[in-house]
Amino acid sequence: MRQINPDVVAAYPITPQTEIVQIFSSFVANGKVDTEFVTVESEHSAMSATVGASAAGARAMTATSANGLAFMWEVVYIAAAMRLPIVMPVVNRALSGPLNIHCDHSDTMVQGILDGSRFSPKMRRKRMITPFRRLGSRRIPMCCCRSW
Repeated sequence: MRQINPDVVAAYPITPQTEIVQIFSSFVANGKVDTEFVTVESEHSAMSATVGASAAGARAMTATSANGLAFMWEVVYIAAAMRLPIVMPVVNRALSGPLNIHCDHSDTMVQGILDGSRFSPKMRRKRMITPFRRLGSRRIPMCCCRSW
């Protein structure tokens, strides 16, 4: 995310995605990126703020996993319907039942029924940059899946 230097990142920490926003927020605090980092009260709010920023023309991102993604599904559908180019790192984790933090892809399978797409590159360095390049001509939300 540091190499992308997005205009806006709105995020709420959820295990195992917490490390992504924690490290990125230190880049913001240290002035290594020019990003407006918005801390929100829930995953739903994170995606809502990202949709608003993207609709205003900003390069916007958020990050999540599992139940956080399920909580923001309502707004992910809105982003897809509005054809907004949002990149969202998703650290794959099983949806809770009653509590499960093991890796599986049940959290991102919903993306298949949206206009958005799932993207899982093998090279760590290209994990975030490639989706923004692919979004140049396609205006859709895109998940960057990462197995935990």
